[in-house]
Amino acid sequence: MAQAYFGNGTKLTVLDPNINITRPTVKVLPPSLQEGCDERKRRKKDPKLTLLCVATGFYPDHINVTWQLNGMVIERGVRTDDDALRDADNRFYSITSRLRVSSKNWFNTRNSFSCITSFFNGNDTLKDEDTIPGVKGGGMDREYILKAGQTAKLSYSVFIAKSFLYGLFISIVVWKIRSSAGKRYD
Repeated sequence: MAQAYFGNGTKLTVLDPNINITRPTVKVLPPSLQEGCDERKRRKKDPKLTLLCVATGFYPDHINVTWQLNGMVIERGVRTDDDALRDADNRFYSITSRLRVSSKNWFNTRNSFSCITSFFNGNDTLKDEDTIPGVKGGGMDREYILKAGQTAKLSYSVFIAKSFLYGLFISIVVWKIRSSAGKRYD
């Protein structure tokens, strides 16, 4: 496929006759577990998480990627590759787009995040999308607070028991020393 550019926004593409025009396969991936558990991010008031959209297996590279939150277009926090990458082996293209979302939005089961590709096949613009729902948890919800409270109670109880045993041990040692010292003077 050869390309020529004629100023802003004008692009001429010569298609390879041996490759069929193929629309993309779109997949949205959730934030990685490592990103969600990063200690530095948890200290922030409302940490950001990254959703990844991967569009693969399309030809030619006439594609645009957009994101939606609950059906509304999102432009803030979006970063899409400048150009689609061509796989040298199969000669098809792929492109990725990332969406940074607040943890409050991600950890809300009422939210849905959609990645939508607009692919021009030479005649029409075809839309393909994948959607991923927000998930439960991730914040200071009731269950988290109860578990943290139970853990604190257990830790405190172990500390009290350990302190009691240490005090008992010291008392026995002191008592033995005093009783053996008292026997020497008799």
